[in-house]
Amino acid sequence: MTGRSRRLATRVAHGVLLVALSCWTQPAFAYLKFGYEANGKAHTLKWTTVPVQYFVTDAGVDGVSATQFQAAIGKAFDAWAAVPTASVSYQFSGFTRSLPNEDDGRSTLGFRNEASLDRVLASTSYVIDDLTGELIEADIFFNSAFPWSVATPGERTRWDLQSIAVHEIGHLSGLGHSEIGETELSASGRRVLSTGSVMFPIALGIGD
Repeated sequence: MTGRSRRLATRVAHGVLLVALSCWTQPAFAYLKFGYEANGKAHTLKWTTVPVQYFVTDAGVDGVSATQFQAAIGKAFDAWAAVPTASVSYQFSGFTRSLPNEDDGRSTLGFRNEASLDRVLASTSYVIDDLTGELIEADIFFNSAFPWSVATPGERTRWDLQSIAVHEIGHLSGLGHSEIGETELSASGRRVLSTGSVMFPIALGIGD
């Protein structure tokens, strides 16, 4: 590494939205690009080496084994790789005992119990070289303080792992959240923007 590194983080909050949805006719951005400054230059967050190598922690949680976790994560990566205009690809490099958010130069996805983060289902963080702007590592942790599911039809009492993973892998790929704001003031109160976007920043409720 040619310079010191820093970790940048973006978090996804969950919550049941207590607002009335109304029709939104104006175009909304599907996502915003992440940007940062390194060595006095502005950069767009992106991988310079592909395929992006990633590892999966070899520990599961209640209802999701390590192999089930890896399979669901693989499907989430495949969803992004299948986008016709995608310029990034991914490769599973194996299981690891390392946990996400350890600065080890490897992109790791796995569970961590973060009960104090009671509004965070999952979080993506980055390690970037301050001098070159190179993206070195991106980790995703899924908060095991919440109940998770990999069941194909979904479960009403658990969060769907693959759906949340697709969102977080969007961050890992360099994408920010949809729209500049999450809600907009209207004559009848506040309405939610861009709920149909994969990169919408709020989960609508458990089981949805």
